[in-house]
Amino acid sequence: MILYESDSAILSFDSSIPCLELIIKPGLRNSKEFKKTHKIIIEKFIELKEHHANLCFFIDGRDLFEITKREIEWLEKNFFPRLENAGLTKKAFLFFDSEAGKSVLATYKAKLDGTKIMFKEFKSFQQAKAWLRETENSNFK
Repeated sequence: MILYESDSAILSFDSSIPCLELIIKPGLRNSKEFKKTHKIIIEKFIELKEHHANLCFFIDGRDLFEITKREIEWLEKNFFPRLENAGLTKKAFLFFDSEAGKSVLATYKAKLDGTKIMFKEFKSFQQAKAWLRETENSNFK
């Protein structure tokens, strides 16, 4: 079910896992749209978490063209802490070997290490979904 769509991204909900899915579209996007999309992700996560205790998050970033240093800083200071506070414990990524993808993953690894959010990178959509479904956001102790 599509929850939000912009020129650069589609946010949907997959009730079979359950998870929010962010599909990044090919092409450039501006920082204002980037922040708006991520604010909506937080709003929808909070809203859906009330009905789906094991809600997780999936990002298909294969078409991510670039991410600026300012956007990475914004993710670190605003997005990550808010998602953790909202109860996110599991996040899957689908990235190929783009520089932007490597940059985002490096940021996630550095900033999410030691938090309650477990994340893993995958090379296929099916593997990512299977991992999210299989572990069902169990406690990662």
